[in-house]
Amino acid sequence: MGLSCPSSEGWGPLSPSRPVDFTTCFEHGVLVTGINVLFLVVAIVRLHTLRRAPLLPHTLVVGSLFWIKLLLAVVTLAASVAELAFEIYAYSSVCVFTVSMGMQTAAAVVAVRLHYYEQLRNRIASTPLLLFWLVTVLLALMRLRTAVSMDLVETQPAAVVANTLFMLAAVATMALECQPKPHGLYQLPDDDEDNFGFQSPEERANVFSRLTYTWLTPLLEQGLRKPLQMEDVRELSRQYQPDVATAEFQRNWQAERQRSDPSLFRATMRTYGAAWALGGFYKLVKDLIVFLNPILLSRLIGFVSTYYTPAAEPIENGYFYALSMFVVASVQLLVFQQVCVQNQHVNCLIKISYTTAIYRKTMVLSNDARQKYNTGSIVTHMSTDSQRVADFAANSSHLLWSSPLQIVLALYLLYRTLGWAVYAGVLVMLISIPMSAQLSRSMRALNKLLMGYRDQRMKIMDEVLSGIKIIKLYAWESSFIRRINEVRVKLELRTIRHY
Repeated sequence: MGLSCPSSEGWGPLSPSRPVDFTTCFEHGVLVTGINVLFLVVAIVRLHTLRRAPLLPHTLVVGSLFWIKLLLAVVTLAASVAELAFEIYAYSSVCVFTVSMGMQTAAAVVAVRLHYYEQLRNRIASTPLLLFWLVTVLLALMRLRTAVSMDLVETQPAAVVANTLFMLAAVATMALECQPKPHGLYQLPDDDEDNFGFQSPEERANVFSRLTYTWLTPLLEQGLRKPLQMEDVRELSRQYQPDVATAEFQRNWQAERQRSDPSLFRATMRTYGAAWALGGFYKLVKDLIVFLNPILLSRLIGFVSTYYTPAAEPIENGYFYALSMFVVASVQLLVFQQVCVQNQHVNCLIKISYTTAIYRKTMVLSNDARQKYNTGSIVTHMSTDSQRVADFAANSSHLLWSSPLQIVLALYLLYRTLGWAVYAGVLVMLISIPMSAQLSRSMRALNKLLMGYRDQRMKIMDEVLSGIKIIKLYAWESSFIRRINEVRVKLELRTIRHY
C-alpha cells in the first residue's frame, strides 16, 4: 500500500492553486525522501571506506572549528527531530509527511557521524556532505516558500520555525565544511604513494572549488602581482605523472598481447572507458541544456505578449521564466567547462600512455626493425600520431552520437516554430553531405602525403645530427641544407598550401 497524502492538492507534482510551486506531498514524498535515501546509501558506503583509512593526527584535525561544525550538525539534527515531532502530533497515522521527516532525521544522524569520521580520516572536505547540505538547504528553502504561500506561518508556526532553524544550521555547517583543513595535513606522507602529501592544489580542493576552479585563484593573483617563475608553479597531480598514468594501461595492454587478436582499442577502453563515459555524460547534459534557453525565451515572450489580456499568466510565471534563463545559462557554463576539462583529462592520459608505450617499444627494437622504422617515423608516432588519436578518442568521438542528437532536437524545435518549411533546410544539409565527404577524403589524402614528407625530413635531420662532425669536417653543410629545404619547401609547404 502506498503512503497516504493528507493534502487536498494530491501528489501533483505541480500545485493547482499556487503558481510555480510543487504540492506538499510531492515535496515531501519524492524530493525530500528521495534525496535523503540517496544520501543514506552513499554515506553508508563512505563510512565503510573511511573505517579502513588511517587516523590523522588529532593535534592537526581536532580544533575549535571541528567542534563548532559538529555542534551545528547536531543543531540540524535537533531541528529535524522537532519537525518530526510536529508532524507526528499533527497526523495521527503514518503519512508521507511523517515518513519524509523520519528519513530526514535519519540522514541528519548519519551526517553527524560522517562529519566525525571525515574530520579524523580525510584530508579534504567531504563531497557527499557538501552536496547533501547544499541540496538539503535548497529543499528547506522550497518548503519554507511553500509554507509562507499556504499561510502555515499562522497555523503551524512551530513547524515553520523548526524548518528555518534546520535550514540556517545546514547553511552554517556547509560553510564550515568548505573551509580547508590545516596546511600541515597536506604535507604528511601518503600511504598509497611513495610521495609526500598533496603536491597539487587541485588535489586538496573541495567539490565546489573544482567546479568553479577557485583553487587556481592564488596562482592567478600571484601572476597578477609579478611574472610567474618555475618555482611558483606547483607539481602536476599524481594522476598525470607518466609512471602513474601509464601503469594500468600497460597492464591492460600486456593482457591484450596474450590474446590471439590483441586490440589497442580494448586496452584503451578498459583503462579510460569510465573517464570517457563521464565526459560523454557531461556532453549529454550540455547538449540538452543548450535547448532549454530557447524554450524558456519562447515562454517569456508568450508571457509578455499576453500580459494585458484575459489569458495572462500569473506574474510569478514571468519571474520564473526570467530566473530560469539565468540559472540555465549559469549551469550551461559550468557543465561546458566540465566537458572541456574532462575531455582534456582523458586526452592527456591517452597521449601519455601511447607516447610511453611507443618509447618503451623503441628501447627493445631489433636491428632489422630499426632499419624499417627510422627515427623520423618513430618521433612522428610519438608526437603527431599519438596526439591525433588522443584528440579523436577524447573529443571527436563524442560527436558520433552528439551531432545526430543535436540535429534531431533542433529540427523538432524548428518544426514546432516554422512548420514544414524547416525541411528546406534539411534538404540543403543533405545536399551538402557528399561535398563534405569529398573534402574530407581530399584532406585525408593530403594529410597522409604530408606525414610522409615529414618523416622524410625527420630522417634527414637525424642523419645530420648523427654525423654532424663528418659534415663539418668535409664542409657538407650547404648540401644538407639544400636537401632539407627541398623537402620542407618544395614538398611539405606545397602540400600545406593545398589545404
